[in-house]
Amino acid sequence: MSETESAGQHAGHPNVLKRLAGSALGLLHAHLGILSIELEEARERLLKTLVLGVLGAGLLLLALLAITLGAILLVPEPWRVYTVVALVLAFLLLGAGSLWFAWNGIRHAKTPFALTIEELRRDKEHFLR
Repeated sequence: MSETESAGQHAGHPNVLKRLAGSALGLLHAHLGILSIELEEARERLLKTLVLGVLGAGLLLLALLAITLGAILLVPEPWRVYTVVALVLAFLLLGAGSLWFAWNGIRHAKTPFALTIEELRRDKEHFLR
């Protein structure tokens, strides 16, 4: 092999390293882009859920109060105590059921940033080949 051929081969290494570094930076940029989009979506989803949950709970509480007072006033005097006990038991059961559904929803929720984690896993597998 002549000197010019070996010099040409050594001159190509910086280009390969530049392309590799550029690819790595491009890959990092893509992952950061995906992560920022997922963060924004998670924030918006959380805020929307929080606002709707608080509003819904407040309105349901007002409706429940009105229904309870109306039911107690419509029942004849001797049965009012039984009516109050029945309503309290019904509210306790409904509240426990609601909390159970909320807890179940939290436990089975999709993993945050699943797309980013999956992309990182695929990149790791690709580089380890």
